[in-house]
Amino acid sequence: MASVYIKGSKTKYASRKSKTYGKGRTCSEIGCEVSLSKYNERTECFVHHKFKQPRVRGRENALEKFKDERDS
Repeated sequence: MASVYIKGSKTKYASRKSKTYGKGRTCSEIGCEVSLSKYNERTECFVHHKFKQPRVRGRENALEKFKDERDS
């Protein structure tokens, strides 16, 4: 009978270490004391980070559509 398990082996080459950005960092926003992970390259926490809205082709911006309906 054939084996149900897949045989494998560990890689022979060492994997690269994860980048770290310093220990004990806090959010750069004034008054925010949230501690950041040493693996997070940003200087702001999730709440204070300025996210960019991705460009979606062929779709209307819902905020603009709602604003137009509200104004009329």
